[in-house]
Amino acid sequence: MDRRGRRTILIAGGDADPDLATLAGTLKDNDIPHETLFVGPHTHPRITWDFERDALQIDGEERRPEALFIRYDVFSSMADPRQAPAFRSLAWFTAVSGWAIAHPEVKMFNRESALHVTNKLHVLHVAREVGLDIPRTLVTNDHALLVEKSEREALIAKPVNGGDYTRALPDILKTAPQRDGSLPAPSFVQERLVPREVRVYSIGGRYFAFQLVADALDYRSTSDCKVLPLDEESLPASLYEGLARLMERLRMDYGAADFKADPETGELRFLEINNGPMFTAFDRASGGRLSRAMVEHLSAS
Repeated sequence: MDRRGRRTILIAGGDADPDLATLAGTLKDNDIPHETLFVGPHTHPRITWDFERDALQIDGEERRPEALFIRYDVFSSMADPRQAPAFRSLAWFTAVSGWAIAHPEVKMFNRESALHVTNKLHVLHVAREVGLDIPRTLVTNDHALLVEKSEREALIAKPVNGGDYTRALPDILKTAPQRDGSLPAPSFVQERLVPREVRVYSIGGRYFAFQLVADALDYRSTSDCKVLPLDEESLPASLYEGLARLMERLRMDYGAADFKADPETGELRFLEINNGPMFTAFDRASGGRLSRAMVEHLSAS
C-alpha cells in the first residue's frame, strides 16, 4: 500500500480493451498506485507463478499486487476468429485470475463467485425468486410450439448461453433449420418488451443507473445508441432491493443488470445481469463516476 493506505491495483486483460484503458486512465488521474498486464496478438509479456516460493513474476520482476481488475480478452478473438487467440486469451485469464483467487488478501470484484460459472437460466430463475419481475419466458427448441406462439403474440429469442443479439422470433423461424420438429438448440423465448431500457451498475453496494435510447431491438446491435444517466430516485426502490437480493444470492459485489419495460404496464422487467460488463460508454456519460467508484472500492484498505 502507498502512504495513504491505498492498495496497488493490477489491471489485466486485452491490450485492445477500451475498458481497461479507461480504468488505467482513472487510476493515473487520481494518482492511485497501479500496474498493468496487457496481452494481445503482438503483446506477450512473461509470467511465472512459482508455487514452491509462492512468487509471481511478470517480465522477470517479482510482483505482489494487493488488488486486481481483470477482464477476459474478447477483442483478440474478434479480430482473429482462429482458435489460437481464444486459447491464448483463456490461458492468460486462467493464470492471472487463478493466482488472485488463491490469495484471499488480494482484493477483486466477485471473489466469492469467481469459481462458479454463471448460468443465465439459473440467474433468471433466482431473480424471480427474490422478487424481481421478469418477462414471460420459455426455454425451448420445439418448432411447432414456437410457430404457434409467434402467431399469437410478439416474441423475441436469444441464445441461452449468450453470444448473439436478441432477435424477433418470426425472423429466426424464417431461416432456422429444423429436424423432426426440433430446432438445433434451445433458446430463451420471451415476450417482446418495449422502451424504456435501463442498465443499473452495482459497484460495492453503490448503484449507478442509465437509460439506453436506441432504435433497435437490441441496443448492442447499433452504434446509434444514447446513454443517459438517471438519478437513483428515478427508479423504484423495489428494483434496487431486488437487485441487492439477487447479487447476494449470486455472491456478487460488481455487475450490471439490464431491464426493459412491460408493453402493457410500463413497469420494468429484469432481463439479465453481467458479472464482467463493458462500462466505458456509461463511464463517459456519467463523467467518470463508474471508474472512480471502481478504483475507490479496489484501492481502499
